[in-house]
Amino acid sequence: MNTLVVYFSKFGNTQMVAETIAKTCEAAGPARLLPSDQLQEADFKDCDLVIMGCPTHKMNLPEAVRPIFERFPKRVLGGKSIAAFDTSYQMSSMLAGFTASKRLEKKLRKLGGKRVVRPETFHVVGREGPLFDGEIERAGVWAQTILARLDHV
Repeated sequence: MNTLVVYFSKFGNTQMVAETIAKTCEAAGPARLLPSDQLQEADFKDCDLVIMGCPTHKMNLPEAVRPIFERFPKRVLGGKSIAAFDTSYQMSSMLAGFTASKRLEKKLRKLGGKRVVRPETFHVVGREGPLFDGEIERAGVWAQTILARLDHV
């Protein structure tokens, strides 16, 4: 399986999570790590799984991530498996639903992707991090869960 892990990271926390996910996915085949500002339509061509992550900014996608999706044709992911994650400080339970990962997943599905697992949030201390203890390990476990689900599809 060919995996593409795309990320946007302002303070390095999302990049660390993305690197862990990509490294874990290498157990199932080639895994490519790519900053979101370098993403091109051709990058989707040979991948079976697209995992995308970014920080949550103001309970939404960062401004830098929003226009990325406008560059691609509507069905560019044409049934490819997708998963989305974000990094965020811990919000109250009333605001927990307003995360970048949920919006990322929606954008990936509009491009034709099929969800493998629910979007995931990895928590940072304060607004800029670092990541809470154990979050990097949890990212590896989350990636293993994705691989296990795909193995049974």
